[in-house]
Amino acid sequence: MKTLITYFSGTGNSLAVSKDLARELNVSGNVAKVLPIAKFCDGNLIGIDADTDAIGVVFPVYCHDVPDIVAIFVNRLEVPDKYFFSIATYNLDPGNALFNLDSLLKKKGAHLSSGFHIAMPGNAVLAIDLTTTDDENQRRFVEEKRKIKTIAEAVRSKKAIGIEGNYNPSDTYDAKKYLDNIYKVTEKFWVTEECNRCEICVTVCPKKNIEMTSDKIVWHRNCEYCLACLHWCPKAAIQNGDISQSCRRYHHPEVSLKEMVAQR
Repeated sequence: MKTLITYFSGTGNSLAVSKDLARELNVSGNVAKVLPIAKFCDGNLIGIDADTDAIGVVFPVYCHDVPDIVAIFVNRLEVPDKYFFSIATYNLDPGNALFNLDSLLKKKGAHLSSGFHIAMPGNAVLAIDLTTTDDENQRRFVEEKRKIKTIAEAVRSKKAIGIEGNYNPSDTYDAKKYLDNIYKVTEKFWVTEECNRCEICVTVCPKKNIEMTSDKIVWHRNCEYCLACLHWCPKAAIQNGDISQSCRRYHHPEVSLKEMVAQR
């Protein structure tokens, strides 16, 4: 069996989940390949190898919805008749994210055969601090490893178990519009004097949205709101609004900066 696992990740949660799933699937002659969704942002249609048996989409929930980069990826897919599954990583509430992804696939003539939620450490530090404690993070890491085994079993057998949770018609957001118009994320980035111009923020940005000029750092209007720049900054110099200065930084302990940069 050949499985393609596509992912989008800002602080490493969804990448760590994708790697764990690949490890579980790469047994007994099965082959699981992990590819970053950000690599498919060049505007071309995206074809899937004919011998691929299952296609997975792993992503973080944004405002109870699918990140814009994931929606764009699905819209560009040349969707084959395959087994589609997805894993939505979340902190507080997964909302309708998986159901919204299913709707996007249905417009392409496909559907989610199976959709799973996995609670992971919080990393949002926008209007409020939604990071989680070390103890809670460790609990979630253990639970993620356990659930991945169950998910791998379903994927190996291409079992259609449906989407976890229930669709709530009143719990629907347009994440991009919400983060742009309500939080105004892109407008609120700034840096402290701790910045040493290492350019990690530039290289880790999955949308190549950050530019370092001779005298400042510029965030353009193509932000994905993943906060990779903020959390991977080694000096914690990058801020967003007023809240982030007092917030802890987080990135998944099993994901390296090199892997995040390679996502581009």
